Amino acid sequence: MLIVEDGTGIAGAESYATVADTDAYWAAQPQDALAAAWAAATEASKEGALRAASAYLDAIYGASYRGIRKGWEQGLEWPRTGGLDAAGDPLAVLGPGNVPLPALPPMLKRGAAELAPRALSGPLAQDADRGGRVKREKIEGAVEVEYFDGAPAETSYGVVAGILGPILDGSQGGQATWYWA
Repeated sequence: MLIVEDGTGIAGAESYATVADTDAYWAAQPQDALAAAWAAATEASKEGALRAASAYLDAIYGASYRGIRKGWEQGLEWPRTGGLDAAGDPLAVLGPGNVPLPALPPMLKRGAAELAPRALSGPLAQDADRGGRVKREKIEGAVEVEYFDGAPAETSYGVVAGILGPILDGSQGGQATWYWA
């Protein structure tokens, strides 16, 4: 059974979104091929995918979440305390606010929902030989791949970074800094 965070800091929480949340998210986007993949999955597969999606969110973005983790007993990185909008930030252009972030921002549910169908087909983060820093790859003399120095080895999910933008502090490499209006 999937243990879902509700904003209170549940010990052992495994997911930011329920299967029902994610079903509704993808039902509202029937034009997307991921919606069909999600709808066809079993309940057990959906739960596993939501666990993987939430773990990925925390592993990749957790260090950049605004605020401080509420307690050690909680299973995920949210809820947090002390997370505020961009008020007081010298780069803020949208004005003051000092609005505390909610105990469980809706962006986390949407981010988990967005990643979950991708997790059905395999790991969201792949192991990479030698750190994935491929300089050149040549196959049968026809195809050659060379990456720039420092190119990330893993897949980048730009839509998820956009969804999470308002709860990130701007410290994440290569991501835009977002501010609340």
